[in-house]
Amino acid sequence: MEYFIGLINSIVKDPQAAQWAIYIIAGFAGLTFAIALTFFISGVYSPVRLQLQKLQSSPGSVQQSNESFTNTLEHSLDKMSFLQLEFSGDNKTKRLLIHAGLHSENALKIYNALKLLLLLVGATISVLVLQQFPNLSTFISLYLVALILGGCYLLPGIVLTQLAQRRMLNLRRNFPDALDLLVVCTESGLGLLEAFQRVSKELEYAHPELAHELNLVCTKVRVGLTLQEALHEFSERTGLEDIRGLNSVIVQSLRLGTGIAATLRIYSDEYRDKRLQEAEEKAAKLGVKMIFPMMFCIWPSFFIVAVGPAVLKVMAVWGEAF
Repeated sequence: MEYFIGLINSIVKDPQAAQWAIYIIAGFAGLTFAIALTFFISGVYSPVRLQLQKLQSSPGSVQQSNESFTNTLEHSLDKMSFLQLEFSGDNKTKRLLIHAGLHSENALKIYNALKLLLLLVGATISVLVLQQFPNLSTFISLYLVALILGGCYLLPGIVLTQLAQRRMLNLRRNFPDALDLLVVCTESGLGLLEAFQRVSKELEYAHPELAHELNLVCTKVRVGLTLQEALHEFSERTGLEDIRGLNSVIVQSLRLGTGIAATLRIYSDEYRDKRLQEAEEKAAKLGVKMIFPMMFCIWPSFFIVAVGPAVLKVMAVWGEAF
């Protein structure tokens, strides 16, 4: 603490201004810590959520069960809350949380709490680093503090983005298998919901994430959501254009009254052609991408091995001649 006060006094020459600066920084740190604890406690231990769980566990609580499936993070997208503190990037953060598989509304509170707590941790680390290196100039010290604080504040977003991208990649890899099974189930005479349920059961061990998403669609339809709403939330949770296309095809087929099996068969064939075209596109780009590792990694080694001995002999002859 004494080092921190001395650092502020070295930057601010006026003792009274330095004292006010210390008060402001302490108040800001306390306010940030209080907000972080509020978000974290309300997200992890919510008395309202516990009371709702008690009501849902009681017999005859169908309405509360419906609210539990509709009270998810995707339902709060593009909605402003006047009772809670909202941040400017909440909509984008909500989509990342949904894509990462975190559907609870409390996930956003816990995420914001972690960001604020890491900001305080970064401030503590900055003070410790400056205390270990007291001979740094003022400019370098400010730059180092900004770097540590910025890294701690951006770290949860980077980790969340990586988790969301990894989950979306797994869903995209597993989607063709689910689509083929869905076509087989609908052509064998099953209804759309029964086909979703059957496919989720078949993919439970091979692709558990996609099986959970398909099972969640069936569960939400059973508790009162329309099929269009459940499919829309399915596409929002995954964030994949392929699943959004499937959602559009199914909704259009239901509105026009065409056969689901024929529609899914056509979409499956088109999706297979699309995957083949993407593979051909990647193969066509391979030759251009191989130029750079060949120029900087393969060709220098080849020239050293092939031309190196000749160059050494020529240099030896020139050394004897001159």
